[in-house]
This record gives sequence, C-alpha cells and structure tokens, in this order.
Amino acid sequence: MSSKSNAEQNHMYDTWDDMVGVKTRVDILSTYMDSGNYSAYGLSATVPFNLGGGEVPVFEPSKSDGKLEVNTERCAMTITPLSPNQTISPYTFECGGITCYSENRQYPDQIFRYENGAMILANTESSLMKQPPALYIKEDENRTGSYIFLFRAVQLLGKPHSISSNTIIPLRLTGWGIDPVHDSQEYEDLGTNITGFNLTIATKYPDAWASYFNETAQNQGFEYGKDYTVEYLPSSGSVRFSFQSSGSKALERLYVSKTIIGAELGPSSSFNYANYGSSGGIGAVGEDGEIGNELIHGNRIILNKQEIGGVISSGTYIQFKNNKNNNYWVEIDGSPTQLKNNDIVKLVIDGDQTSGAADMNSNTISNFNFNVEMYIDGKSAGKGKVTGIWVADYSDYESTLTYKLPSYLSDTQLLVDGNNLISSWPVNDSAINLYNIGPSTTNNNFLTITFNTSNTYFDCSADYEIVNS
Repeated sequence: MSSKSNAEQNHMYDTWDDMVGVKTRVDILSTYMDSGNYSAYGLSATVPFNLGGGEVPVFEPSKSDGKLEVNTERCAMTITPLSPNQTISPYTFECGGITCYSENRQYPDQIFRYENGAMILANTESSLMKQPPALYIKEDENRTGSYIFLFRAVQLLGKPHSISSNTIIPLRLTGWGIDPVHDSQEYEDLGTNITGFNLTIATKYPDAWASYFNETAQNQGFEYGKDYTVEYLPSSGSVRFSFQSSGSKALERLYVSKTIIGAELGPSSSFNYANYGSSGGIGAVGEDGEIGNELIHGNRIILNKQEIGGVISSGTYIQFKNNKNNNYWVEIDGSPTQLKNNDIVKLVIDGDQTSGAADMNSNTISNFNFNVEMYIDGKSAGKGKVTGIWVADYSDYESTLTYKLPSYLSDTQLLVDGNNLISSWPVNDSAINLYNIGPSTTNNNFLTITFNTSNTYFDCSADYEIVNS
C-alpha cells in the first residue's frame, strides 16, 4: 500500500470517529431531555467534521476531499401493531439521516451513515451496521416467554444540505424533545389485544438493517419463521422485521418513542473551537450558558409566518366536557359520533402534524382539522382526520397541545400580550415552542390555528419559549 493510500486510510478512521461523535451527542441530548430534571429543549452540541485529509507531507501534500450531507437520503420508520381482532393503522415518520462520503484518490471510498440511531459503514455494493440503534428486547422477569420491546427511534429535522470540502465543517445538533409513538399497553387497557407488530425501515442500506434484526432476534432465542421474520421489500426499498406471538414466545409490551433532533450544517468560518473544547465534550450549551429555557405564559399569543412551517406534536391533546345533548358531534373521516351530556372528549394528535386548522371560543368548538385518536370517557372512540366538529356548550378545557417551530424555519412574527417579541424581518434565527395551547383569555376566549401551504397562524393562549441559536 502506497504512502498516500495509507494516509487516506488513516483519515477514514478519523472520519469514522467524527461520525461516532454524532451518535454520542444524540445519545447525550436524549438522556438530558429524558431526565425530567429540567427543560432541555434547545440544548445544542456541535460535532466538527474534518473532511480534508490523506495528505503526505513533502511527497503529496494535497488533501483528499469529503462530502457531508444532512437529510438528503430518505430513511423512514413504520410501526404496525398486529391484533387478532382489530386492524390498527400503521404509524410512519421520516427519520432523516447524516451521510459522510469520502472522495479518496487511492484508498477505496467509504460511506459513513447515521440514521435512526444506527451507525452504518457502507460502499456502493453492501452495508454493515457497526453500532446498533436503541432497540432493547428483554424477557419479563415475572412471565417466562413474555418479551418487552423498547425502541427509541431518532428523527433528524433540518433542511436537506450537502457540503463538499477538504476543511473542517461543523454539524450542529439541537434537542427538540422526546415524543411517544406507540405503547401497546394503551390498546390493552381499551380491550384490544396486541400480539405482534411489524417494524419497517425504508433505507438505502438494507443489508445492515436485515443483518441487525436477525442477529438481535436470534440472540434472544427467537426462531426464524416461527417467532419472527425479516424481509427485504425491494419495491419500497424497505426491510421489515415482524414479531408474532407463538406458543413459546409472546409479546408483553411494545413501546416506541422518538428523540427529535435538529441537524444543521454551517460554514467553517462560523465554528468556534472554544465552544467545542479540547476534550471533545458536548460544547456550548447556549449563549447564556444555561441548559434549557424557562416557560412564560402568554394570555394572547399571535404567531404569523407567511408559509407553512413547524410541527404540532404527536401525543399532545385537547380535552373538554360536553355539557348538553343538543345534537353535538365529532366527525372522523366522514363518520359522526354523537356526544352525550357530560361526555369527556379527548382528541389526541396522532402523528406529527404539519398542516391543519382549529377554531373555538368560550362556548363553541367548530373546527379541529387534525389527525387524532378520540377518546370518550377514557375509551377509544375513533381514529383518523377530524372532518367536522360541533360543540356549542363545553367546559373543563384541558390542553397539552404543543407546536414547535425550529430555528431553521424562522422569518416569523411573534406577538405576546401586545408586545412584538420577534419581527418577520429581519430574519430571526430562533426556535419558537408553544405549549398547552388554548383559547385566549384576553381575546374573547378565541383560539384560531391556520396551518396550510401559504400561512402558519396561531392566535391563542399558551406557555411559550424562545430558543436562541
């Protein structure tokens, strides 16, 4: 092997270490956000990627190039719970990913990929999982043969971006939260028996995922074709792992959550080594040195963005009590459900929502056009798009409804109780998070949400935070 090839091989080891740093930072951010001790939304970490390397001083001092990409290749995850007595709709979300390509002159090119918590090494022909995602399978200590599946997925948010360079490029990772995706116990509590599931990964690296699923299942003593299967679905570019309760193996619980991380590439001139530190630590937490931001309540918040942007978070909800029998109803996918007096109605956002609308005041709820799972008096009463709602007398309103606008989607006006905190211009590089969204107490108890391709508009009360970049 030539000196140049040796130098490029050594640089590949350094690049791999940079990619491992991505997984390490995401794991740390996830731990902080899951700790429950403080709000860690907006907590950031920076990973410097040295894309240039492989030089041989005196003999060949020129560097090889590299290319770093964020969210340019699709990775998606679908969970489909299986029940013998009910068909349950699958849940799909985009995972995103980070890819680093070498552009060597002599040593074979490598592809380093981080997606959904997994570290993958690949070339143009095959792929290998080098570090696994956060998927845990364990046998229930009190019930032999019953297994618990815990999966913490990772969703990377950020505009598709690609940089080719032979210098240092910073990758900024920002924690936006942890959202529940699926818990089979919730179905069990409502009388639906979940006996298995399909977990499908849409990926460009099927070899890595298929081998990982097989190895993980076999390490638990699962028998292929009886307890589980792994299939490659070439038509969709997906790998599907299926578990079904058998005579000796049973599903005790399936719990899936997702860590939501913002990923942004920046020019090397904006990178500050002092924030990174020689120890390779997590770097600067925030401009004020504090972790997280204190929530402030706004009696009337107006958020106005002249295009679509942000997410209403899955698992958050509104809840109210219907006070009369006067033909009030909620219609899901065109099928109305009549409400009775004193019904407690809970509308839980089903999947992250990037469009929709809502209208209500102190007496009337006339619009809540989102995908939801509806509960009436604690029992599941339908799932799908709310295509109509009319409640003209309600009380006991509760809300955890949450909206998150990442900083890369700024260019937004934020008005709180008459004070203009952020103007649409010049562009403000801040994230805005609204929590516990409800009717505005100082605007005749009106709540308006318009969330479409041409406008994002909220007029409501909420707890809010502005996360400075």
